Amino acid sequence: MNYFVKTPKLLHSLYRDAVWFIPNAENKIFLTFDDGPVEGITSSCLDILATHDVKATFFCVGENIINNKSIFERIKKEGHTVGHHSYNHLKGWKTQNEVYFENVKQGANLVNTPLFRPPYGKIKRSQINHLKSAYKIIMWDVLSGDFDPKVSTDQCVKNVLKHTESGSIIVMHDNEKCGKKMLLALPEIITNLKSSGFQFSTLPI
Repeated sequence: MNYFVKTPKLLHSLYRDAVWFIPNAENKIFLTFDDGPVEGITSSCLDILATHDVKATFFCVGENIINNKSIFERIKKEGHTVGHHSYNHLKGWKTQNEVYFENVKQGANLVNTPLFRPPYGKIKRSQINHLKSAYKIIMWDVLSGDFDPKVSTDQCVKNVLKHTESGSIIVMHDNEKCGKKMLLALPEIITNLKSSGFQFSTLPI
């Protein structure tokens, strides 16, 4: 496993210009979804959220917005917050800065909010320095692991329940690769976190 389920505090301090966690006294937590909107998957995710009266934040890929405009509009209509996830999911570490900046701008133009999550969470310091004045760069402190083929649905649920605390930003994925696992895990995650006294909220813009 080459990722952290619970993001180390050291990373928070190394990348202070990004938002990893939102301290609060109301037991608020922030459920987020990356990579959509995707036909069937994102719509089913929205159905689950509606059933449980939960609002979330969706970091959408520009190409997917263009291909699934009605789902994107539904996300907003149902009271969720949207952010952008670049135009076509570029990895910052492997992309020249000017190419990356233009790709981020293309994605931002489709979403019209300042919330930006770097694809894979991989972004150069120089890229953060350039983008931070225009965008609120959102990372996370709890990674469900729904993208990992070695992680079962049950383990995905356990990852979130074990590591979530007040202020946590939780990442799940509404893409084709992760969709089935995410949709199976999501109701159990929501039910258990609500039972533990957490309140779901959208990320502040």
